[in-house]
Amino acid sequence: MSTTVSPTSVNAPTQKNSTSSFDDQLNIAKSSQVLVDYLKQQGKSAINVDELAQLANNSSGSVPAEVSAAASYMTRHTSVYTAIETHDVQGQDGLSGVWNFEWAADGGLEGTSVEAMANMQDVFDRAIAKSAEITKLTTESKTGLDATKQRPSN
Repeated sequence: MSTTVSPTSVNAPTQKNSTSSFDDQLNIAKSSQVLVDYLKQQGKSAINVDELAQLANNSSGSVPAEVSAAASYMTRHTSVYTAIETHDVQGQDGLSGVWNFEWAADGGLEGTSVEAMANMQDVFDRAIAKSAEITKLTTESKTGLDATKQRPSN
């Protein structure tokens, strides 16, 4: 005799919010342009690594989500920030001017190994996140299925 058992609780995949969707679409040029616009709005001509990290963390809650995401992109991709920061000077000092971000926004790093590595890292990060999501869903489904197969204890 064959019995088909359906899991008692299967969670549907959650929808991405608009910020994480925006995050997924970020690249060097888009992140740079967002930072250019924000820095100009704030009347700043440059930003250092610590300020960039503060924007990314947004602990005050006053930084727009897109700006925080763009800053986070730069802090995740240290080689990108370094390439942008050292575009106009030799040596790394952690300080990058708006003009450097404008250069990157206009495609200054397009076709370089820095861009290729950043793109590969983004793809791997998304694949790992999807894999974790799939593992979570299948584990929950299996747990529900296993629970329905258990015999009542006497």
